[in-house]
Amino acid sequence: MDHGTLGKIGGKVDEAGTGSKVSKESVAPEKASADARSATDTVNLTSNAKLLERLDKTLASLPAVDSARVAEIKSAIENGEYQIDSDAIAEAMIRLDRSFGE
Repeated sequence: MDHGTLGKIGGKVDEAGTGSKVSKESVAPEKASADARSATDTVNLTSNAKLLERLDKTLASLPAVDSARVAEIKSAIENGEYQIDSDAIAEAMIRLDRSFGE
């Protein structure tokens, strides 16, 4: 998945709003009434959890391999036209490494 797709999904986090709450009463009323204190327990789904759920659904809908891109690169290699930009690769690796530190 490219960074553009991730950015589009990430941009939707603000639309997710605040966390969703699920009370114990709505899930298991017979158990919640047994312990009044536990009836107030809630689960908050953060915007990050919602983002991960959307990302998972998006990834599931994408093909595992971009066959057209593979064929394009294979043809370029066979024709001796495939050029490797080592500087661009190094810069991308550095950006990726820095993103883990954030």
